[in-house]
Amino acid sequence: MCRARSSPLLQCRILHTTQGAPRAKTGAEQQWLSRQQSDPYVKAAHTQNYRCRSAFKLLEMDKEHKILQPGDRVVDCGAAPGAWSQVLVEKVNSLGQNPTVSVGFVLGVDLLHMTPLEGAIFLSKCDLTEAATHRRIIDLLPSGEADVILSDMAPNASGIKELDHQRLVNMCLSLLDLSDAALRPGGSFL
Repeated sequence: MCRARSSPLLQCRILHTTQGAPRAKTGAEQQWLSRQQSDPYVKAAHTQNYRCRSAFKLLEMDKEHKILQPGDRVVDCGAAPGAWSQVLVEKVNSLGQNPTVSVGFVLGVDLLHMTPLEGAIFLSKCDLTEAATHRRIIDLLPSGEADVILSDMAPNASGIKELDHQRLVNMCLSLLDLSDAALRPGGSFL
């Protein structure tokens, strides 16, 4: 029971809160969940301890094009959640686990927060379309140059086709600017 001691005008109110029922999933959300649960790459990522299925996309591209070598200095643009960086740590030997080959360097950059990963440096909450981010990347790279710049970035969709297209074009142009400033001659840009 609540009593007002200092003023007769002070009233006590009892707040009643109820926990609402969970919101029903939309048809599109249900379809996505169904695909995720049956996707063999999602299952393989889980069993092989990759952060997401996209790790296999990079492994496949590297198998075909031989992009990554031990000792490479690599910038992973749009790195969240970090599955590509996990592959990179292994491929470029950034932990130095194979003493017979050169030790590489992995730098992941994203607007989103990323859980730390041993063998990689992450720049979270960094916008790759800003020149200041490009300068930070160059400052962190050994000798200021990358052997490989990778990007799996995409802007958040607004639903406005022209705006989404322009955002994607701006992102691509910014990555080209980064490659011009940070990629060594003869390096790989994907």
